[in-house]
This record gives sequence, C-alpha cells and structure tokens, in this order.
Amino acid sequence: MFPSAALTPEVQAGQTLFGRSSGYSVLEFIGEGCFGKVAKCRNLATKESVAVKILKQDVDFIPDTEKEVSILEVISVLNPDHNNVVKFFERFEHMGQTCLAFEMLDRSLYDLLCERHCKPLALNEIGIIAKQLLVALDALKGLGILHTDIKPDNIMLVNMQDQPFKIKLIDFGEAIPASKVQLGMWLQPTGFRAPEVALGLPFTEAIDVWGVGCVLVFLYLANNLFPVKCDYQMMKCMVEVLGQPEYHLLRPGIYTQRYFIEEEAADRPTWRLMMPEEYEAANHVKAEERQSFFDLPSSLDDLVNIYPKGEAAEFEDRKAFVDLIKQLLHLDGDQRISPHRALQNPFITKSHVSEHTDSCFTDWSPDEGLPPCSYYGDPAVWSFDEGLPPCSYYGDPAVWSDEGLPPRSYYGDPAVWSDEGLPPHS
Repeated sequence: MFPSAALTPEVQAGQTLFGRSSGYSVLEFIGEGCFGKVAKCRNLATKESVAVKILKQDVDFIPDTEKEVSILEVISVLNPDHNNVVKFFERFEHMGQTCLAFEMLDRSLYDLLCERHCKPLALNEIGIIAKQLLVALDALKGLGILHTDIKPDNIMLVNMQDQPFKIKLIDFGEAIPASKVQLGMWLQPTGFRAPEVALGLPFTEAIDVWGVGCVLVFLYLANNLFPVKCDYQMMKCMVEVLGQPEYHLLRPGIYTQRYFIEEEAADRPTWRLMMPEEYEAANHVKAEERQSFFDLPSSLDDLVNIYPKGEAAEFEDRKAFVDLIKQLLHLDGDQRISPHRALQNPFITKSHVSEHTDSCFTDWSPDEGLPPCSYYGDPAVWSFDEGLPPCSYYGDPAVWSDEGLPPRSYYGDPAVWSDEGLPPHS
C-alpha cells in the first residue's frame, strides 16, 4: 500500500533529506520532468554539492523507478570517471518518495549550444566529446546495457572551467538490458531514433551508436540533422540524406507501413515513402512541416563543404569526421560501426593529422584538466571564427605572462614545467 501522492508534502528548499550515508540539504531545484524533480543539495557529511532526483510517488511510476535503480546498480561496477557515466551514490526514501543521489555536474551539451547562441563546436572539441561517448557506449555494451535516450540533454559537462569538454552520460531512466529487448519496443526520442526502431526491426546496442552519430552532427551544425518534432519528417529527412532503407530492411519491419507504401514491380514489390497526405490518412497524425534555418544536405558528404574549406589540416579533419559519421549513421544496424571500432577511427585517433601538429592534440585527456596551451595554438590569433577560443577562455589576459601564456596556476605546479616554459602534457 502506497500513500497518495496528494497527501505527500512537497519537498521545499531548505529541507534536509536523510539518506543512508548522509543528510542532504536542499539548496534549490534545478530540473523537473514527468518523473519528478531534481534538486541541488549539499551533502552534510562531505560538504560537496550533489544532485538528488526526487521521484514522483505515483504508483504508476514505481516499476520505472525499480528498473532505473536496477540499471544503476549494474553500471555501478564501472569507473564513472574513466567510463564517462554519471556517478550514482545511493537510493533512499524520504516521506515515501524515492530519491536517487548523483554527483553534481555542470550543464548539458544542449545548454552549452544555447549559451553559445547556437554557434557550432570546433572539430577538435567535437573529437574530445566523441571519444568519451564512444568509451561510455563500449563500457555499456560490455555490460549488455542499452541507454536508449542518447541526446544532447543527457550528456553533461563535468566542469567546463576546470575540465573543458569532459563529459558524462546521464539519465538511465529509459535504459534496458539487452536481454530484455523485445521487437516493436518504441524507444529513443524523435530525431535520434535509429531506423531499426522506427521500422520495427530487431535491434541491439547499435541504436545508441546511431544516437551518438546524431549528437555529433548536432554539435557540428548547431542544429539537428533529423527533425525532432515529427516522426514522418524524421523518416523523410533520413531518406533524403542517407537514401531509402533497402528492401530487406523494409519488408520485415512491423512499422514500415507507417511511412512506406508497397507497390508491385516487374521483378518484386518495391517500397516508396508516403507523401505527407498519405501519412496523415494512414496514421491519423499530422505530418508537420520541417522547420530549420539550414538546408538539408543531399548526403552526408555535403557536410565536408558546409563551411569554408580552411587550412589543409582542418579540411582533412573534417573529412575524417564525416567518414566517422557515415559509419555511425549506417541505415543497417547490423553493419553500423561498433563503439570499439569507432574508437580506432582516424577522427578519434588523429592518425591523419600531419607530422607538424603537436602530438599533445591526440594525447591530452579532459580527465587531466586543461590542455597545454599549444593545443589551442598561438593565443595572439585565437578567434571563435577559426574554431578556437578567445584569450578570455582562460580568464583575464591582463594577468597572463609576457610569453602570451595563461598564468601557471592554470596548469598546476610550475615546478614540473619543462625547460621550454610549457607544462607537461600530463
């Protein structure tokens, strides 16, 4: 017997929630959804800030809560910092409400793009994020877990000031074990939904790889490649950019006839994408117009030339990026690249980078804090137009040294700096 949600008093700022390991003082509420609320709290034992997810008490949510907790327990065997997943502290009950305590993170990639007024990230920044996401997916695949909700909102920066572009994957509320996958499950948000899910085909952890591909293109364009408000427009744009799924993918799909019409042909039946009015008649749902400030590319190859060519090294990096995207967004889930193989892609390894490029570009990890200043080139020529941060990225240039470098405190103990006046890569 569960008490009525209407009889449960709302948690207020200033209250203390008592967990099994510590008390949590509620500072403010930082998020809300159908699941409940997220509060920023202070751990009274450690004095650290934590995020506490306070779940709704509605009896209908109890199975979802238990499922999420079971997934969090499975992934607790991972090192959250090395595998780039959110750190889960504990589950506890507060006046009949289930609470989940997590580490406090910075902001989401979606919020970051909004703060930048929808200015795309530079390729080197996208590469840092891509590698971490692929490491996370590889770890989850090893545990047989599908996240199923990969999107910019669920990828959080850890601390943009101290660890630029260090990210973690959050929100395992929709995650499922691979052993529980069933044909026809309707998963993933519109715009990030893999074709095998949209068509009603058997699927695997490869659907999360598709989600990562969509996120990386979002960071590159500062816009979603596939529309997020209409399933029909998502499929239509998918066909326009990637081509129509092959016959062997369309024929067995239990949802194929939501989007495609089968027509007789000389040798065998063929499929064609419905017109908007046909989709509306068949599904009794309006086919929304695509609304975007950029023209849809005719193929992924067009992404190479969507920006001015720039220097040769940057252009090669762009081609390597698009090569990876084409493998992440393969229409056939069985042929889509795995996270492990994607980590060997030249865009991630930087094997295509010319010899004169500083090797720290490939060696640096956001776990180590800030990259060496040479990672960003000559501060005198920094510009967001070139995809590099302005001097203000590292604080007030007025306090920089005569050499045009940030104060040594940005890089740790000067005693371990090299003779050249630069901090070690570590």
